[in-house]
Amino acid sequence: MAVKPNASQEIDQYIESLDPTMKAICKKLRSVILKADPSLQEDWKWGPHYSSNGMVCGFSGFKNHAKLTFFNGAGMKDAKGLFNHCVDNEFSRSIKYTNADEIDEKLLSAYVKESVAVNKQGFKREVKNKNVEVPHDLQQALNKNKTAAKYFNDLTYGYKKEYVEHVTEAKRAETRNERIKKIVALCESGRRLNDKYKA
Repeated sequence: MAVKPNASQEIDQYIESLDPTMKAICKKLRSVILKADPSLQEDWKWGPHYSSNGMVCGFSGFKNHAKLTFFNGAGMKDAKGLFNHCVDNEFSRSIKYTNADEIDEKLLSAYVKESVAVNKQGFKREVKNKNVEVPHDLQQALNKNKTAAKYFNDLTYGYKKEYVEHVTEAKRAETRNERIKKIVALCESGRRLNDKYKA
């Protein structure tokens, strides 16, 4: 698959747009990833993205944390128990950071190398169960809007799962309710959760 022509420049601009704490984390993550294995290609998909014989990892900065996701994490050993986010995902495993000092460069480099090796060995992203269990409150909200419900029901497994996880990962009831409203509005207008990042 061809690498996006100005991927590295897009990543430069993306990192520069972050607040200082997130910028420091993402700069460090990028540096560790690029040094870990010469076969890695830097790309831009829905954000900074690295591949070698398939998708390896990617990172993104948010308001209070940055997240590094290993797309084939389910095939990794996680020997040091670093995975602390998206651990119930079918394939991906993530590490959430709130400060650049939390990044152990040597250890993270070993994880990146393992991820590259997992791809080399032929890791297959095969979904065993394609049924998405939709939370009752989300389903109720969708049922009140026929357009949104139809759009949601027609989504593929992965996009439905993204929406469901967005709801179930909310820590507070208020946040959960806000996310449900946002999902209904997005579905009504025919958009997926992260479309703005995938342009």
